[in-house]
Amino acid sequence: MHRLGLAHTASVQQFERYARIAGIDLDTILSDEHRAVVAEAHHSEVIPASAMVDIFQIVAIAARRPDLGVGFAMWCNLHGYGPLSLLWDHCTTVEQLLRLSGRYLHLETEAIGSSALVEGDEIAVQQFLTVPTMLGGSQYLEATLTLQLRTIRLILGQQWHPLRMEFAHPAPDQLGFHRSVFRCPLVFGADRSALVLHHDDLARESPNGNAHLAAYLERQLEAARANRQDDILRPLEHLVTANLAGGGMTLERAAASLGISARTLQRALIARGLGFSNVLANVRRRVAGEYFAYQRQPNLTELAHRLGYAEASAASRFLRENFRAGARLLSRRARAERTTRTGRPA
Repeated sequence: MHRLGLAHTASVQQFERYARIAGIDLDTILSDEHRAVVAEAHHSEVIPASAMVDIFQIVAIAARRPDLGVGFAMWCNLHGYGPLSLLWDHCTTVEQLLRLSGRYLHLETEAIGSSALVEGDEIAVQQFLTVPTMLGGSQYLEATLTLQLRTIRLILGQQWHPLRMEFAHPAPDQLGFHRSVFRCPLVFGADRSALVLHHDDLARESPNGNAHLAAYLERQLEAARANRQDDILRPLEHLVTANLAGGGMTLERAAASLGISARTLQRALIARGLGFSNVLANVRRRVAGEYFAYQRQPNLTELAHRLGYAEASAASRFLRENFRAGARLLSRRARAERTTRTGRPA
């Protein structure tokens, strides 16, 4: 098992200021453990990525702010993040922005992965959680997708809007603020969380881009990436997470996507005492945990699709083998945990 991911502290530092301005008392909402993480962010460069995701989610639930992630992302300073934020002003096209964001996102946060999928005339910029969470990560994903929206608007202009936004979690009761921010159709309960734009938007050039400065900053980020000890498990789990729904993810396909041979990937996993089936199971456990954290009325057919199974019975068997419980019991446990942590019935 590889180490849990890390995240740059800038996000938590900005979130703490936002909470204060929004009248949210973090001291009364967060546990001792999470208050310690917020305090640590004042003198450390990185914090546990899963803790950051949990803080967003716990505060949104306790403060009854289902738009917290979007609100924070619209308020925050785009230049107040970590190394990757230096690039955002200088990218010349959206294509360059997405390429660099996907390559260096882990320098900012290892809580999520990102991939740009070509689907005919559409490009789906998908983001997905890569760390375990307590109550799900819908707020953090909404925040990061909103940040992605803002960075694209730096290139295409403030009037630009996506073709649609897709979210894997259920819709909040009120969508007015979401609609005013995204200005496009919103799809909740989807198979993924993604910003979808037209293929033609990729090549449109920014009037404010600076190719020379962007190239210089990319070299700095590449040096930082090379200095970090990359474990094959991290990009592999990101890849599997992005392609799990619907099935078909194999060792051979994963290796080809990573640019290595299947034999090389297999040897790397064996050296860590793992097989590809272990990676699949780890990702499926995390996806299932997120599903029950979100869904109040779980549907085994839907869950089976998200786990990459063709039959609901396979999903049911996976739950019993890995959680020693069925869907109903896991759903009740998730509701009880939400009630315990927020003090309100889920």
